[in-house]
Amino acid sequence: MDALKQHGPETPASFTVSSRSLLFVISGPSGAGKDSIIEGLHDRGLEFYRAITAVTRAPRPNEVHGTHHYFLTPAEFSQWEAQERFLETATVYGHRYGTPRQEVTTALDRGQDVLLRVDVQGAATVRQRMPESIHIFIGVPGLSLETLRQRRDQRGEETLAERTTRDSLLRGELAAIPQFDYLVVNETGEIDRAVDQLSAIMTAEKCRISPRG
Repeated sequence: MDALKQHGPETPASFTVSSRSLLFVISGPSGAGKDSIIEGLHDRGLEFYRAITAVTRAPRPNEVHGTHHYFLTPAEFSQWEAQERFLETATVYGHRYGTPRQEVTTALDRGQDVLLRVDVQGAATVRQRMPESIHIFIGVPGLSLETLRQRRDQRGEETLAERTTRDSLLRGELAAIPQFDYLVVNETGEIDRAVDQLSAIMTAEKCRISPRG
């Protein structure tokens, strides 16, 4: 008894908050507010590296090659694909999208958390190849098609053909939700709340004792 009082009960080995770098994968339908939420995280000073993806579409106004995306011709994209330079690829709205593998691995190796925004096709590939990755789906209230349409209309960059294509893809995107680890609903006019939730998820995962995968 005296020995027990002196040394106390046995305790497991000391635990510390994980210092390992993590890969966060963000997906969701067009109009859900993914980029705005990510910008909100950045504005709050959260430290992460946002992986730059490669695309075959033309740059939009104010988009810069190597900053927002790597803008490639279809031939250049195919060459990168043949060289196995991509972690994942997908065809979305008639354009090719891909995440350069080195964008992710280099940042993780230098100890940075990585945030990757991809569609649900790409997320499925990343999940298979990097099972330790954390996947978050960004949705809208009631997962409503009409809400998504209204938000896309406000951006003023959608043709009728694009609307039809995006609407048809939505069902498949919603069906993929059970494959994700978390769902964040971006309520209209309450983006700060969505940023709070995503920030809390990232913090909780950094405090996880046992790694995923």
